[in-house]
Amino acid sequence: MKKYWFKPKSYGYGFFPISWEGWVSVLVLIGLLFISAYVNNFFTSEAGLKNGLRYLLDILIISGVFTALFKDKTDGDLQWRWGCRKEQKRKSDVF
Repeated sequence: MKKYWFKPKSYGYGFFPISWEGWVSVLVLIGLLFISAYVNNFFTSEAGLKNGLRYLLDILIISGVFTALFKDKTDGDLQWRWGCRKEQKRKSDVF
């Protein structure tokens, strides 16, 4: 049996961690984003447009890579969800 780290959200697009491996990987993602902000001098007063755009590019690349990696560890497809009706809920959907 494959162990999933994430579960799709009921509303919107995305997923959230359901195991300790998922939480650790999210913390690593947040840590990498803070390191990128520090390297690009985003927290200093000298941060200009060039550093801001470079940091934005880093956010897009890091988030895209992690989303691609997390997709295989998610219990379900990544798609937009509007929630489900009460009669459509399964036992596994209740968290």
